[in-house]
Amino acid sequence: MSTPSRLDRAHRGGRRRDPAADRAILDGTLALLGEGHSFAELSMDLVAQRAGVARATVYRRWRNKEELVLAALGSLDLPVPPLDGLTLREKLVTLVDQLRHRGQDTPLHRLIGSLLGEAVRRPHLVARFEETVVAARREALTEVLREGITSGELRTGLDPDDAVELLVGPMASRLILRQRPVDSVAFAETIVDTFLNGTRAHPAGTDPGTP
Repeated sequence: MSTPSRLDRAHRGGRRRDPAADRAILDGTLALLGEGHSFAELSMDLVAQRAGVARATVYRRWRNKEELVLAALGSLDLPVPPLDGLTLREKLVTLVDQLRHRGQDTPLHRLIGSLLGEAVRRPHLVARFEETVVAARREALTEVLREGITSGELRTGLDPDDAVELLVGPMASRLILRQRPVDSVAFAETIVDTFLNGTRAHPAGTDPGTP
């Protein structure tokens, strides 16, 4: 049996509903948020009206607008890219650079900015966003870092959770907080190379056997 998707798990109950209605509701939610409606202004009635479905149709799928907004944001996320056969550096660059593709000039980019505005008033919403939308990418980065520690490429004692923040922070700051475009993979490479210069078990150009 296949594992249910994040979108499926967000639905109430286990029975699969009409996917066309699902898509209309999620698209309606994204459209309203993209037009500048705040989380406080958004309502299930407003979403139902935009999606062209009954209010009960929305509630059969999502219990409240928090679940609906998270499902809508999650529907925009990109799958974690394949990493098999890549070096540690290549894996890290691939994962960091995907933040550029998923977070630049996309609805997700604009909507994450709106979500950050709710952080003070609704910290649980941001926490749920982390759990539902960010978790898969964070887990992938954490696994790559653990592999690097196990292989001896990264120094022992490196905290993978702290390391993830160091890797994703600069890209998130550039795209979301500063609203500056990133034109190529070069910025991700700079982030990763700077990170590796401070975290390799043996700095580049040194002999591991040298005291």
